[in-house]
Amino acid sequence: MQDDLNQSEWALLLEGVLFYGDPHGRWDPLLKALGPETKEVIILGDLADAAKDPAQVETARRALQDVRARGINWWTISGNHDTETDEICDLLHDEMPANLLDGKVVQATGMGTAIAGLGGVVRGRVWDGRGPAQVHSPEDMIAASHPSALHRGGLPRRHRSTIFPSEVAKLGLQRADVLVSHEAPSCNRHGFSFIDRLAGDMGAGLIVHGHHHLSYESVLPNGVRVKGLGRAEVWQPSVELSPTQRSLLRAGVDTLRRGSATYDLLKDL
Repeated sequence: MQDDLNQSEWALLLEGVLFYGDPHGRWDPLLKALGPETKEVIILGDLADAAKDPAQVETARRALQDVRARGINWWTISGNHDTETDEICDLLHDEMPANLLDGKVVQATGMGTAIAGLGGVVRGRVWDGRGPAQVHSPEDMIAASHPSALHRGGLPRRHRSTIFPSEVAKLGLQRADVLVSHEAPSCNRHGFSFIDRLAGDMGAGLIVHGHHHLSYESVLPNGVRVKGLGRAEVWQPSVELSPTQRSLLRAGVDTLRRGSATYDLLKDL
């Protein structure tokens, strides 16, 4: 097993970034963990159990407004519970689409670490995550659906949190340092190797995932580190460094990034 993530270069690369495991209506652990050092919050989906408790949608709205009011950026990927009802689905897709990380790459402040989001879950009637897909893309599903099944004229509500092969392929064309997903990679017994490959294609060295509510660390065969988070678990890697150590590490990371960027430009010439 490699060194603990809190004692690795990730503590520097993710300086100021706080990850929050599936809230399922629980926001106090996140709000209590926010401090002056927190610049970004990344939520791993399943903001609320809206079908069981509709009031959790308003609780989520207020919690996210609180985070923003503190001057902290936040993003979330979608989880399977985030399309249970119209209210929770609309919160993410209509009220706060700029904060939905699905299929996007954002640059964190501090070290400028690139964080990508793969939201949603595998649903066998669309794709089992292993073999050929039954439905390749959101566009294919919309075209094949009866108009009455569409939500707000787009995908059927439930499938706004479904993983489509086309979306995985599009994300794989981008570059990122960290991949955040709701589903797990293959090191989890319920995970999928396509997530391993996606991280590799993007050049990501770390996957942070939720969904299974299991807190653990692992390393994939391709060398990608994995951090699984439990329900409403806060993870903000940190390491104690002197100003001189921090400066030297920053310089080293910057040098490695410049070298990697140069390689990417020249490799196909």
